[in-house]
Amino acid sequence: MYRLLLFLLCIASAARAQPSPRISITLTDGRSPLENATVELLAGKDSGLVKTALTDKNGLAYFEPVADGSYLLRLSALGFQPAYTKQFTVNGASIELPSIQLQAIASQLQGVTVTGRKPFIQKLQDRIVVNVENSLVSAGSSAMDVLERAPGVTVDQNDLISLRGRSGVIIMIDGKPTALTGADLASYLKGLPSNAIERIDIITNPSARYDAAGNSGIIDIRMKKDQRFGTNGTLTAGYGQGVYPKYNSGFTFNRRTKRSNVFGNYNYAYRKNLNHLFINRNFFENGQSTGSDNKNNYAIMPFRSSTMRLGADFFPSGKTIIGFVVNANFNHFRRSSDNGTTINDAASQPASRFRTEATNNDHARNAVGNINFKHRFDSTGRELTADIDYGIYHSFSITRTASAFYNLNGTKAKDDDILDGDQDGELKLRTAKIDYTHPMKKGAKLEAGLKTSYVSSDNDARFYNVFPNITEVDSTKTNRFYYQEYNHAGYANYSRTFKRFDMQIGLRGEATRINTRQQKGDRRFANHYFQWFPSAFFNYKLNDDESVGVSVSRRIDRPGYSALNPFLFQIDATIYATGQPLLKPQLTWSYELNYTRKSWNLNLAYTRSTDVQDVVLSRILDVIPNFEIKPGQDSNITVQIPVNLRSADYVGLTASLPVRVNKWWNMTNNANVYYNTATGTLGGATASNGGLSADLRTDQSFSFGKGWSAELNANLSTGGRYGYNRSKAQGALSAGGQKTVLKGKGTLRLNVTDIFWTNRPGGTVTYSGRYLEHWHAYRETRVANLSFTYRFGSSKVQQARRRTTGSEEERQRAG
Repeated sequence: MYRLLLFLLCIASAARAQPSPRISITLTDGRSPLENATVELLAGKDSGLVKTALTDKNGLAYFEPVADGSYLLRLSALGFQPAYTKQFTVNGASIELPSIQLQAIASQLQGVTVTGRKPFIQKLQDRIVVNVENSLVSAGSSAMDVLERAPGVTVDQNDLISLRGRSGVIIMIDGKPTALTGADLASYLKGLPSNAIERIDIITNPSARYDAAGNSGIIDIRMKKDQRFGTNGTLTAGYGQGVYPKYNSGFTFNRRTKRSNVFGNYNYAYRKNLNHLFINRNFFENGQSTGSDNKNNYAIMPFRSSTMRLGADFFPSGKTIIGFVVNANFNHFRRSSDNGTTINDAASQPASRFRTEATNNDHARNAVGNINFKHRFDSTGRELTADIDYGIYHSFSITRTASAFYNLNGTKAKDDDILDGDQDGELKLRTAKIDYTHPMKKGAKLEAGLKTSYVSSDNDARFYNVFPNITEVDSTKTNRFYYQEYNHAGYANYSRTFKRFDMQIGLRGEATRINTRQQKGDRRFANHYFQWFPSAFFNYKLNDDESVGVSVSRRIDRPGYSALNPFLFQIDATIYATGQPLLKPQLTWSYELNYTRKSWNLNLAYTRSTDVQDVVLSRILDVIPNFEIKPGQDSNITVQIPVNLRSADYVGLTASLPVRVNKWWNMTNNANVYYNTATGTLGGATASNGGLSADLRTDQSFSFGKGWSAELNANLSTGGRYGYNRSKAQGALSAGGQKTVLKGKGTLRLNVTDIFWTNRPGGTVTYSGRYLEHWHAYRETRVANLSFTYRFGSSKVQQARRRTTGSEEERQRAG
């Protein structure tokens, strides 16, 4: 590690070259620098747009490098009159233009109503942006609901999130991982109201500056941040009605001065949801049926969540920022599930029945604190940033799974099977990172950084068999699991911009050390490895309207902490779930080719993964041969378990086609057509088949004037095959309307999601010659939402600081 540190420091020291000639200008509002104003560099001969820049906190904007020629600048900012500079000439030397004061729009004293808004879906050069704040259909929804409507994102029956048909997505909140996986992550996203979200960034091929985790990319949920001077904020309240009610409320605030900014928010949400799941399972030996069963599982899940954020930035000088932020959430999840099962014999005739009532009473208390530092050495962009994170995640779960068994005539077949669970979990993470950016001559830039993290977890699960007169500890399931992981990383990125060509080359190295201990049997596991993760991005500008680009990167997916937990959890008398301590990390090479013409974009991608992680549903004896079948217990038992398949290949073509029909009607069309295939063997069954799939969506927005606007969204997924699973087609149509009130300070929104209730997931799981399952589910996706937002305080905009911290991958994998 010290050699990598020495190497990076040597690079930074050797790179102290003078920046190339440039154009710079400073903007003010007459009293202070004007941050986040737009400065456009226009060609002098025809006023064609050459480049665009934003002013920093000192009001400074610059362009570098700039070819010799004649230019002028267009200057604009929200709430100010646009302005132009006089024409000037660049002839091999830097030009510093005189400072300019922008004039405020007179109507701002009464408030400014902005009628234009960003589209719900935007395709930028390196990412897709889902503008949740501007989406009428998303009002009153949860973060999970919004993700399900995002292009290329799917959520399966186990709430596993996939991107473009591939799992292994890293979920971040404001550049910081959520520290949760599996059911814990799903619960958090279901409790996070959309009114707290500004946008969602979908990054399919991140650079070396990001953690190497995430074979299919990163989904970064950006929370709302107020950008105005003075004291101001928002108040939000909403009510939704599907099969069951939902409501939410919240507020944001900030107090911004020249020397500090104090900010925070609080959101409360209550959502009562349902999941009506139908499963048909079929078991075979040597191609002959040995039995089957049909399950009808109706689950009601009331969920309460409180999410809060508090932080401050301090500006001791114009070049230095010191800040802290604390994020916390408190969740209470309850589940009441009624599962009726009919067991059939080898001739598919009913033989017996059982009914399982399962309840959960779960609590989660999570908090993460961050201290951050940023120093800008000069106006060229040379800067140093540092972050320290410390997080604690507590989970508590009280469960009961009670099954009653009956003959076909309704008489009791045997005694009830009642299992109580008492589970406690604690996870702690500690991370620190430092990043350095150094501009160089001729449009070049060097970025380098170091990161270290330590994660530890302690999961204690106690299970009890409940009999009429006694309760006994179930020693086959009671267990305790300890986990420790150390990860050290360093990276270097070099980028350079030419007249028509720009490039970025990066290399990241990560060393990982894992130690686990299972209390039952005192079983221990250790794994140590080091991996290099190169990346490269190249873009060529064909003309002012067209460009092409290629990129390549290598990434890793370490198993989620909960996926390594070997506890055996009972779902009903014939279905279990467990983790796998020996699960290997998944490695992926990703290649992309991009073509952009004006606002249209085409992307061709190919990925190759090895040791592919997948969650499968298998016969329990195929994956846990020593599982004890109790006397009189059905031997056709399945288990959900993470496994490593041998490899997987993905080829996909993505198109983003925004169209402005007229001045009041805009549409954004997105299509993703892909072919997925995976190879591997599980319990003697081989997965080698692939399938062609397509995800299509269109988003239509309408502005009618006088504060009225509307939105119509439609999406369709054709379904596809991956590994042992084939998903069926599903889609939805949603619509919403909006009216601004109270002189533009209030917004009233009404929407209905999945109007025809067609977004019903389903699929088929096949283990050739061994197991066949058909399933489909009804979720509460059709909901009518009414929400109201009120904004108060100053309308003078100041760019809020974007805060990212060091605990990116670790907080995603916790659970």
